[in-house]
Amino acid sequence: MEQYMEVNGREYQFATTYDGDAQYNVQVRSGDKLITMFKIAAETEEEVFPAAKAHFQADVEMGNIQL
Repeated sequence: MEQYMEVNGREYQFATTYDGDAQYNVQVRSGDKLITMFKIAAETEEEVFPAAKAHFQADVEMGNIQL
């Protein structure tokens, strides 16, 4: 699944794949550039993107990801 979401005024592409055991692999891209990858635990597909956005936004704000 893919979805475009805005974080801190910039648009990013979030792509997820189901890993099993309620785990999703998330890739965040800006254009063709892979920004980061991480795993998210979610009960349903509807929960994945809000959780992924929150995780990514927290990483950016804490300085863990340099854009």
